[in-house]
Amino acid sequence: MLKSVVKFARVRIIATCFALVFLGSAAAGGITLKTLLGFVLIVAFTVHANSINDYTDRDIDEVNLKDATDRPLVSKDISDNQFWVIHFGSGLIALLLSLAYGWRGFMLTLAILFIDYIYSLRPIRITDRTILSPLLLAAAYVYYSFSLGFWSASVAPAYPWLLTLGLFFGFIARLLLKDFRDVKGDKQHGKITFLLRYGAKTTCFFSGLFWLLAMVVVAASLSFPIGTIIPLALGVLMALIWLQKLSVVRDSKVQEGLVATIAKSANVAIITILAYLLCRNQASLSSLATELIPAVIGTVLLASNWVDYVSPKQQVHVRAN
Repeated sequence: MLKSVVKFARVRIIATCFALVFLGSAAAGGITLKTLLGFVLIVAFTVHANSINDYTDRDIDEVNLKDATDRPLVSKDISDNQFWVIHFGSGLIALLLSLAYGWRGFMLTLAILFIDYIYSLRPIRITDRTILSPLLLAAAYVYYSFSLGFWSASVAPAYPWLLTLGLFFGFIARLLLKDFRDVKGDKQHGKITFLLRYGAKTTCFFSGLFWLLAMVVVAASLSFPIGTIIPLALGVLMALIWLQKLSVVRDSKVQEGLVATIAKSANVAIITILAYLLCRNQASLSSLATELIPAVIGTVLLASNWVDYVSPKQQVHVRAN
């Protein structure tokens, strides 16, 4: 059953959310032990959210993800009783741990667990709402994770709403692309996603638009530090190039590769912002170092992502299409 818990957690989602927790802590002034507690809370929250979503989408997943190793309900790794123990147990753990963040943390966790249900369950089932689905999912992931980190500080400054808004826009850009992998099953079971309703070109256009909005808003929230803007701008430029390719390619394997590459660019943006905030909090660092360190980190990671993209293995798929 423990293996199924890990599978419901989705390592990539947890890694991204925990990066946002660290980002919130850095924005508040520093990382504390309570920041690390946020890791366990994030795991519990994601298990609760993903398990109920997997349960309601199991018929779709049997089409889209029949060979996936991270879908216990599709692979029949757990019984119904074990599933409900995992699902409700993770929600209870999340609520109990949230008490460490005071009444705000508890109430926010309660709201997030409620959103898990209205997102997946009928009659509301927001996952089937073309536009509302990515908006709500992005808001939940960003605000919850970032707030846990921000509230970890003993004395925090004013809440950085502008930075949170920029991260929110970035997550919308990313979530608009998640359904490329699931087109077959979504279409077969009548789940009309943004991609199915408006098509690949429109989906990629709006993803690119939100990428640009995210960069501008994040840069404004940080007072336009040049060392951070450079890798952020490069990341957006690369994402726009890949989005253009994604808008016209039809091979599902190539689409998955492009979406994964764009997602890595988004992760680089988070790491770059985190590096800048951590440097800014170090009084011993010069202003030049504060600009240079995130610029180097972001640029090197972006270059690595580009090298992976143009690797022979990736290009074989592109030429095959």
